[in-house]
Amino acid sequence: MILSFAKNVSLLFIFNILVSFPTLASDRVTGAQIKEQAAKYFSEQGLNLNLLVSDKRAFFHCSAPLNFDQRHARDWSTILVRCNHENWGVYIRTVTSSSKIVSSGSAIDNSSLKVVVLTKNISKGQIISEEYLRFEGRSVGQIHGAYNHISDVLGRKVKNNIAAGTILKARHLDNVYSVNKNDGVLVVAGNKAITITTSAIALENGQVGDMIPVKNLKSEKIFKVIITGKKKVAPITNM
Repeated sequence: MILSFAKNVSLLFIFNILVSFPTLASDRVTGAQIKEQAAKYFSEQGLNLNLLVSDKRAFFHCSAPLNFDQRHARDWSTILVRCNHENWGVYIRTVTSSSKIVSSGSAIDNSSLKVVVLTKNISKGQIISEEYLRFEGRSVGQIHGAYNHISDVLGRKVKNNIAAGTILKARHLDNVYSVNKNDGVLVVAGNKAITITTSAIALENGQVGDMIPVKNLKSEKIFKVIITGKKKVAPITNM
């Protein structure tokens, strides 16, 4: 019983530190950092690939460069991203990119550039998944506001009915977030013996798995959390 009490007191102490001192937020690897390392690896291997992962998604800390391997031989559709030093790994899907893919307004003058288009009709309010998407070459005059990475549109909601073959553009889409900026969120920390909650305000939009900053309503301290559900987050700790 004394041991259980000590554990609960320790948890309360840790949680108080987390919400009071944002400098203790973990230096976890983000999706953006994994993409950056993967891009270098793909370039060295002569591969034209991009990882399908949110830039803000948080992974475990890694104190050494990441390793990248095929999940199956001669198949780069899914990559094993592994941190050998801290002994963790995660599978992430890929999408073929193109050296001709550029954002609108680029100084590169190509008669045809590859952008994201719909493969089939989609209805108002539907969430976009991979089966609806592909790259197609379109003339420069058509691509203003278009997307050149499939990961930019996955998981987003369409505002209206859209026909197959349409170039997806910003005006077609709404974001679907688990947490929106300025939402009140519930910060939950705990173990099998005790659960502690506090309230905070989200300072960024995010999906489940994303790491975002929040501000504690009582202390007004800003610290980082991982989104665990609809308007629910968990504090980050290195412990």
